[in-house]
Amino acid sequence: MKQKILLSKRVPEECLAPYEDRFEFTLPPDDTAFTYERILELLPQYDGYLDIDRDADKRVIDVAVDNGVKAIANYGVGYDRIDWKYATERGLPILNTPTSVTEATAELGATLIFSVMRGIARYDSQVRRKEWVSPLFSDLNTMIAGSTLGIVGFGRIGKRVCRKAQGMGMKVVYYDQYRATPEVEQEFDVTYLPFDELLAVSDCVTLHAPYFPENHHMFNAETFRKMKPTAYFVNTARGKLVDEEALCRALESGQLKGAAMDVFETEPNSVYPGLLKLDNVILTPHIGSLTMRSRMAMCDEALAGLTAVMEGNVPHNVVNPSVFQK
Repeated sequence: MKQKILLSKRVPEECLAPYEDRFEFTLPPDDTAFTYERILELLPQYDGYLDIDRDADKRVIDVAVDNGVKAIANYGVGYDRIDWKYATERGLPILNTPTSVTEATAELGATLIFSVMRGIARYDSQVRRKEWVSPLFSDLNTMIAGSTLGIVGFGRIGKRVCRKAQGMGMKVVYYDQYRATPEVEQEFDVTYLPFDELLAVSDCVTLHAPYFPENHHMFNAETFRKMKPTAYFVNTARGKLVDEEALCRALESGQLKGAAMDVFETEPNSVYPGLLKLDNVILTPHIGSLTMRSRMAMCDEALAGLTAVMEGNVPHNVVNPSVFQK
């Protein structure tokens, strides 16, 4: 008998086709996701669960473990919606999609860096309003080539952004909680700097760190004061890493020159209202991985990991591999 997998949202049939000979899938009947309560009702009937844009808290994990669910896969690289530490305590494997999002998210990150530094969104809005603002001399924007990019979080995505920025002529420095080896630093031609030093020298700071409660609002009023008044800030990581009100105040006061945000603390419910009024801010709706090729690859990576665990194997994308050592 086929093992059964529950999905909280619909995905294209092409994503499921490679697995349908071995597994049975249940999806919402339409484009509306299963509610949290409905997931709790359905979960006991399944062997695996692909969580797409839903919270998997202790209650969900208890229902899963107590009813024999073998693993939960998260559709995305960031798994802060899932209480993975509690899942680890209960011996439940959690999967994510660490590799399939890399290129698309790095593309968006680099695009936002280049766009905000050259004022693309502002000029686009002005032309649409039939305003032709093209002075002979202006320091409103910043030349990309020759500028210093500070990367906070030098993982897969940070490294890809590094390459793209260097291709545009930027010098790259980085900070990460875990410093790269000298070999990696040489390979990528980057310089490690302590966090505060990176803030002080960077013409643009781009954030690519994972979110944990310990680094909540790591970018705040104090942090922004340490940056150059000519600097830009870009976040394509997680919204909770940034105090949006403090960012808005820094932009309004001229403490920062501009910003670009793809993620927000209370998305999709709201964005800090002050940010919506500023023409030196680019705002996108968490679309880092939003290309069809990337989203299809994410689905496959999540399902490949989930089904591997269900068949007794240990895949590469297990967030908490220690559960297999118990």
